[in-house]
Amino acid sequence: MKQQIEAILQEYVEVYNFISVSEYKNHRSALDKSDGFSDYHYLEAYKTIITLAIPYPSKLVKWSGKGYGILSRYSYNVDYHLVFQRILDQITTKLSELNIQSKASVDISGVDERFAGYLSTMGFLGKNQYLIIPQYGTYSFLATILIDQDITSNIQPLDDCGTCRKCIDACPSGALDNGFEQDKCISHLSQEKIPFSDEEISYFKTMIYGCDICQRVCPKNGALDIHKYPEFEPSGIENINLKELLSMSNREYMKVYQNNASSWRGASIIKRNALCLIANQRLISYLPDIRKSMVILEDNLWYNETAKRVIAILEGL
Repeated sequence: MKQQIEAILQEYVEVYNFISVSEYKNHRSALDKSDGFSDYHYLEAYKTIITLAIPYPSKLVKWSGKGYGILSRYSYNVDYHLVFQRILDQITTKLSELNIQSKASVDISGVDERFAGYLSTMGFLGKNQYLIIPQYGTYSFLATILIDQDITSNIQPLDDCGTCRKCIDACPSGALDNGFEQDKCISHLSQEKIPFSDEEISYFKTMIYGCDICQRVCPKNGALDIHKYPEFEPSGIENINLKELLSMSNREYMKVYQNNASSWRGASIIKRNALCLIANQRLISYLPDIRKSMVILEDNLWYNETAKRVIAILEGL
C-alpha cells in the first residue's frame, strides 16, 4: 500500500513524508500548549498524517519606491491555498480509488503542519520558526493529508541551525530574542486587527504585508530560487500604490486582490499597514487621504487609532 500511495504523491509533489497519528498526538501533547492545535478529536478516524510541501520562488520584485508598499514574497500572485488545494484534490481523488479515506487541508486544519513536518523528518524547525526543508529552504508551503492507513515514515537525518543567529539579530522587532514571541513578529502583526503603537508603526517601511527579513538572511536558503509554479510568479500586484489603496472601496479592493493570500483579513488590515508606510516614508502630502479614510472607516476603532498616531507623526515632522 505504501508504494501505491507514494506513486500517487510523486505525480504531484516532490517533497512529502509520513508520521503516525499516535506519534504526532503524543509529541504535540508533550509540548503542553493550549492553542488551536490542542484538540485531537478530528484525528480519531485516521492513522497517518502525510506531510507535503511545494516550493515558491525567493526572488523579490523591486520596490517601486516612495508611495508604494510591497507584499511579502509568499503572497505574490495567486493565493497558495488555492494552488495547493487543487493539488490535494487530485491526490485525494486517486487515494479514494484505492479505498483510502482521506482528509486534506492547507493551513486551515487542526494539524500543526510545521510540527508534523518536523516529526516526519521532512525538515527541521529553525530559530525563525520556519520548517526548513533541505530541497526548498524556508521557501515552501505546507499541507497535510490524513489517511486511514498505517504507513511508516521515511526517516531522514535532520539538520539544525547550530550556533547561527542571523535571523535573531536581523529581526527589527526582537521577536526571536527569547525563542519566538508571536505578538512581536512583524508578519503576525501585519495580519492582526489591532491598533499599532508608535514602535509597531516604525516596523513597516516598504513591506505592506508580511515580513521576509528572517528568510532573506537565513544561510540555509543559500541561492535557492525555485520557479515551478507559474501561479507564484509576480503578476504586477506586488507593489501597491498607497494613495490608491486608501481610496478603494472593499469591492474595488477584492476585485484586485480576492485571489491573493493578503486578502483573507480584508482591506482594512492592508490599509492600516499602509498608514504605517506613509508615516515612515514621510508622505506628509497624504494627510488629506488619511483623514478621508478615517471617515469611511469611522466605525473601525483600531484603524482610526492607528491613523491618529500616524497623523501625529507626520504633523510633527
